[in-house]
Amino acid sequence: MNTGKLIAVEGADKAGKHTQVMKIVEYLRGCGIAAETLDFPQYNSYFGRFIKDYLNGKFGPTRQLPAEFTMFPYALDRQAHMPKIHKWLNDGKWVVLDRYTYSNSFSVAKCDEREWAQKIQFMEETEFNHMGIIRPDYNIYLYLDPRISYQMRNQGLKAYQNGRPDIHESDFQLLYDVSRVYRKIASMNPNKWTIVDEMKPNGERMTIDEVFEKLKLVIDDMVIKHNMRTGK
Repeated sequence: MNTGKLIAVEGADKAGKHTQVMKIVEYLRGCGIAAETLDFPQYNSYFGRFIKDYLNGKFGPTRQLPAEFTMFPYALDRQAHMPKIHKWLNDGKWVVLDRYTYSNSFSVAKCDEREWAQKIQFMEETEFNHMGIIRPDYNIYLYLDPRISYQMRNQGLKAYQNGRPDIHESDFQLLYDVSRVYRKIASMNPNKWTIVDEMKPNGERMTIDEVFEKLKLVIDDMVIKHNMRTGK
């Protein structure tokens, strides 16, 4: 039985992850590769309701909640969807996810920087080793200047937000530190991560197509290596 590939696209709010994920899926299918996608969290799932309440501040400010506790609803939501992802992969499909395990970097980022390494280890050990969540074959981090994410916090609000930014989007320092945590994780695993910087040298944001041109280089490399292994 062929085995597929699991790709996680990570990034801050307003980084355009969903748009780029859909473009990657379309591109893969155009290359003759069967591809599926899923986004996390699944807000309408059983565990998604706890995530919505948390993001709306029902359980208090995020910085007053232990990192381990705020990681769990997200991890449980992913675990609940493992059967579907397993089937896709076993069918030889490539699965492109809009956020995944490392989206829990927000829980790492709210801690003292001296604790980041330990919290990252907890995040990985909990999901990959104890919960049976599939480790991604590859991770792509879409970097957007946190100042832009913060400035856009009132745009594109989801239904659960009730017309206002959630507790993550409203915390600029958290957005800034999350970007630093992602870079730290990527630097620790250079063979499994690519950082795609959406910012131009002049400080302007790249267009959707400009970002995808950079992403295509990453995907093309993966497709070439896949075809070499499978003899296509």
